[in-house]
Amino acid sequence: MEVKILKENDKELELEVKGDKTIAVLVKAYLVQDERVDFAAFAQEHPLEGKTKLYLRVKEGSPRDVLKSAVERAKADFITFRTAFEEALK
Repeated sequence: MEVKILKENDKELELEVKGDKTIAVLVKAYLVQDERVDFAAFAQEHPLEGKTKLYLRVKEGSPRDVLKSAVERAKADFITFRTAFEEALK
């Protein structure tokens, strides 16, 4: 996976994610749960190119910090899920 910053300012961040679009879908889902987020979306220009754009606009705070927070929350949920799954398999 490769991530490239396409646009960044004090309120917006636009990334290009090369690879599976599932990560962009997941991150966007966590972004929209954050009260600091004004708008979050992803777009895939062509399914065969394997490039997805992720766009974030915040009401307050740093777009990078908000994005990092969303990724950390997703990571924590996956760890919780993995633990619960491993317990269920015992």
